[in-house]
Amino acid sequence: MPPRVVTYMSSPVITAYKNDNLAHIRNLMMRHRIGKIVITDNNGNVSGIISKSDFIRIVYNRKRYIKPLSNIMAYEIMSYPVYAIQPGRTIKAAAQAMLRRNIGSLLVIEKSRKPVGIITKADLIRAYAERYHGKAKVNDFMEPKVPTVQKTHNLYYVIDLMNETRLGKVVVTEGNKPVGVITKSDIMFLNMESVTRKRVKYYKRSGITGRGFEGVIRIYTLPLAGDIMTPDPITIRPNEDLARAADVMVKNGIGTLPVVDEHDYLVGILTKKHIIQAIRRM
Repeated sequence: MPPRVVTYMSSPVITAYKNDNLAHIRNLMMRHRIGKIVITDNNGNVSGIISKSDFIRIVYNRKRYIKPLSNIMAYEIMSYPVYAIQPGRTIKAAAQAMLRRNIGSLLVIEKSRKPVGIITKADLIRAYAERYHGKAKVNDFMEPKVPTVQKTHNLYYVIDLMNETRLGKVVVTEGNKPVGVITKSDIMFLNMESVTRKRVKYYKRSGITGRGFEGVIRIYTLPLAGDIMTPDPITIRPNEDLARAADVMVKNGIGTLPVVDEHDYLVGILTKKHIIQAIRRM
């Protein structure tokens, strides 16, 4: 029997009110280690949902938001409508719905319209790791065109690249070898209030240069890719079992694996979305 949503959904659903501020929403995400918060009105009715993508899309809009997070309300950035699925549906149906709507979660609702849980990309990755060994290889679903940056690219360049490629991740490389990964979580959990204000990118002072001589050096005030990235990323080979890659993601709490060849050169990237595409084809 195909695995069902009820087996892999997360419960209870973490919620916040429409008039809660984004500082509170961000703290909820950090406390519960989740990337989705369901937004309700004062009567408990579902009004929308906030994800890490909403933070990246709105909070880092330099032309619009220079306010502190405590002054931005949930209703200003939440996404709606909130799409749902019944607990008895298959995970394949959940994967199809997420891909069709280009969303990362589905509220799980009983026939009474009562929310009983939420199923996310991470839940589907766990299902694939447990159920589908030997069904596909990494290179069957990986993306060969990888968005890359160097350590000295600044924060806004990284965000722009994430938005342009729609992967929501970039790989930091040196000599075509991955040395770090930047995801929405890495940006989300920065001290955003300090980096969304207009600031100079660097100032100069006396010090020791990179070559070991005394001179004038630049001190950057805007975070660079090397400051933001998660260093020494876990990698995977293209001929590995896709279920093993999913298992690596689950056990390490990550959603991105740079794919490297026998020389450790970057040849692709594997994300949760790619594994969800595999579930849809089951």
